[in-house]
Amino acid sequence: MDEKNILEVNIIKTINVSQDVVRWNYWDHEHLDNVHSGYKRSDILYEKANYVLRIDQVKIPLIPFLTAQTPLFMVQHSREVSYTFAVQFGVVSKTTITVKEINSNECRVTMNYKFYLNGWRRILRPILKRLIPKWNEKIWLEDLPIKLRRQLVRNIGFKDFMGLPKEIKDRIKTEGNEVSLPLPRIKDSNRDKHPLKNIKN
Repeated sequence: MDEKNILEVNIIKTINVSQDVVRWNYWDHEHLDNVHSGYKRSDILYEKANYVLRIDQVKIPLIPFLTAQTPLFMVQHSREVSYTFAVQFGVVSKTTITVKEINSNECRVTMNYKFYLNGWRRILRPILKRLIPKWNEKIWLEDLPIKLRRQLVRNIGFKDFMGLPKEIKDRIKTEGNEVSLPLPRIKDSNRDKHPLKNIKN
């Protein structure tokens, strides 16, 4: 592949939450259209232990009353690295997220975006180069309260679908890897409503 057709944007941030909280946030499909203003709807078509095929309906920048469908494939390649492949407005992209643990309450997140801009798509290079950091910052700030709150409740013993221990004396930090993919969802989740959702066959 001709490297001159690749636009690469690299963004690094440090956050005061654990590696597992960051991973949980990336794989929590249910928060997307509730937290991020750019998402209209997200449908999961197929999901297994470490990968998912999803269709997102996203708002078109500068024309918010119009939306476009974006097919997306995510895979948790290793404990630290995940990949997302997508087609957005005719542009194929690959996002690599690397989450390095600094300590049990802090990690470094490296977000590497690559866009394949062949043919007429080359004209998008200056636009994407300027927009991606702005879009990343917007998404990061929208997610930040969720991640900080989850770290807080995890530090006092919260468990999904169970809540906090009844006795205050039992509310202590739970250790270990909390993220087991795929993340469990509530019954009749909106993520599972697409007519092509693969459930049994």
